[in-house]
Amino acid sequence: MPKVFPWGPGKRRANETRTTVPAVDYLQQVDIFRSLPQEELDLLFRGMMVRECNPGTVFFTPEDATEELFILKQGQVQLYRLTSSGKRLVTKRISPGTVFGEMGVLGQSMQGCFAEATEDSLVCVARREDILKLFEERPEVALRLFEAVGKRLKALEDRLEQLAFSPVKARLATFLLGNLDPQTGAVSGFTHEEIGDTIGTIRQTVTETLNEMQRQGLVKVGHKRIEVLQRKAIEDLAAEGGLVLPG
Repeated sequence: MPKVFPWGPGKRRANETRTTVPAVDYLQQVDIFRSLPQEELDLLFRGMMVRECNPGTVFFTPEDATEELFILKQGQVQLYRLTSSGKRLVTKRISPGTVFGEMGVLGQSMQGCFAEATEDSLVCVARREDILKLFEERPEVALRLFEAVGKRLKALEDRLEQLAFSPVKARLATFLLGNLDPQTGAVSGFTHEEIGDTIGTIRQTVTETLNEMQRQGLVKVGHKRIEVLQRKAIEDLAAEGGLVLPG
């Protein structure tokens, strides 16, 4: 019986336990399964449970040919690549209600990506044979999944272009806008190292750039919190780098 979760080199094997929480009720809230009646989901995914995963759990690596589709119910998962020097480059942060691992389900490689939980997470796991059966019976679900794959590939192409041609300050400004809480006007929960992994630079450069922006009165920097004081100026910085503004 294949392992549900492979474990990347150098990673500790995080504890993983099966919960008794049925996943079907939750699946109706996920975009690609919307409009499917609960009875159909129950028939297709009977017995599928939500799995509890500790931080550090690796779901797949570039070498894996995983045949599961993962749906994040709670927590956070990072998709990332490793550079030739071993530095982590985060290509996407998976938020609750998002599917990942879809390339494996479609018979494709993982495109050089790792997927790892960065918080205590709850994940639904659907088998490839169940997904393919669903595609046969409900082609519109397959279409939604292909659309999701296309959007993700386009986002990855845009990110790689940004990393190649845009200055660090413009990338940092775009990161702040993309993760800004509209109610608090702040970006919270990220270390400088995590920001660096996302925008393709080192922690020290992130710290120096944020300090410069703080001296200019654009932001206020605290512990895992960056308050945007002049949003228009931050938007201008992103635009100067030729980056597409979030939203």
